[in-house]
Amino acid sequence: MNNARYIRELDFARVDFYQRTRLYQRILKKGGGVVQGACTIRYRRFIPTFTVYNITSRVVYWDASSIYMEHRFITPKDGFVRAIAVCKQRVLGVNVEELMGELLGEQTTKADPEAGGQLPTAKPEMPLEVLRWDESNQISSANLRNGC
Repeated sequence: MNNARYIRELDFARVDFYQRTRLYQRILKKGGGVVQGACTIRYRRFIPTFTVYNITSRVVYWDASSIYMEHRFITPKDGFVRAIAVCKQRVLGVNVEELMGELLGEQTTKADPEAGGQLPTAKPEMPLEVLRWDESNQISSANLRNGC
């Protein structure tokens, strides 16, 4: 699998996640939309052609304007995480804090990170690696605005 295909597969995984959790329907109902703000991926081991793999997706953090997701490419034969991606989904026209509060209040089951279709039961702390990555993106944006 080449590098471009990993990113393409993430789009499909996010669509599936948004449908399973009803997140996208809620965003649309409130008049909002979602765009990809940033993505980083770390390749750990090549996925050969015709190899079966799964993608697990989970929300790792959110703020008022964005949802941060982690996606893992896992080969079920050995359970190895072949690649891991973190994506920042910018939600337009909707306060994400309020939206997630509504959705979390409706949940009756505990989150299972392997299920691929459930939200956390409470707002998680931002993981350190996501925090540093987000800071790097903010520095890069500031540099571009300043003509660097």
